[in-house]
Amino acid sequence: MRRIQGAVFDVDGTLLDSMEIWENLSERYLESMGVKPEPGLSRILNTMSTRQGTQYLIEHYGLQLDIRQAMEGINKMLYGFYSCEAPLKEGVPECLEELKRQKIPMIVVTSSDRVNVEAAFTRHGILSYFQEILTCSEMHTDKTKPDIFLEAARRLQAAPADILVFEDVLHALKTAGKAGFQTAAVYDRYSARQEKEIRETADYYLKTFKEFRTCAAMCTARVEQ
Repeated sequence: MRRIQGAVFDVDGTLLDSMEIWENLSERYLESMGVKPEPGLSRILNTMSTRQGTQYLIEHYGLQLDIRQAMEGINKMLYGFYSCEAPLKEGVPECLEELKRQKIPMIVVTSSDRVNVEAAFTRHGILSYFQEILTCSEMHTDKTKPDIFLEAARRLQAAPADILVFEDVLHALKTAGKAGFQTAAVYDRYSARQEKEIRETADYYLKTFKEFRTCAAMCTARVEQ
């Protein structure tokens, strides 16, 4: 039996109520350039990092831009949202404070870009809770692969079985679970259509972070090797 040694948090839809911007960001960007987006574009881009999604837009829509130019335009839209608007999910500060009190180190693993996450976290006063922020773009990966979760485990100096991963989307929960991590699903309205499968996939389910005492109990519980 081993005590859980760390917590890994997703950002969008988990700590931040920010999926709204991702639901129509690519459409907004294409429309700003006079390009009509295809139906269901957000679902196509759902598992991609910002860089991967931008490359898709360039190639699929024949944009006369290089990756740097396109990402600058998209990131300008994103930064305004994260630095000024993106709200925290309910109960996040209390949950993080409780985990800190329990001396459980925390790392962020996100598909968003670092500058946007840091801007939002600084505005909400939660940046200091996290040991590190790992981004899919910087690691050239996405959450359909376990690489970024395993790197978080390495930096936490703990085995996956001793780490609890908080995520809101099904594909990330499946990836972390298959890699041997404990998983806690966090409800988000943009993932509600998959709630049944999410509940079945995750080890734990939080309707809201207002249930932070349950969350803390998960992290201090002992799990079988």
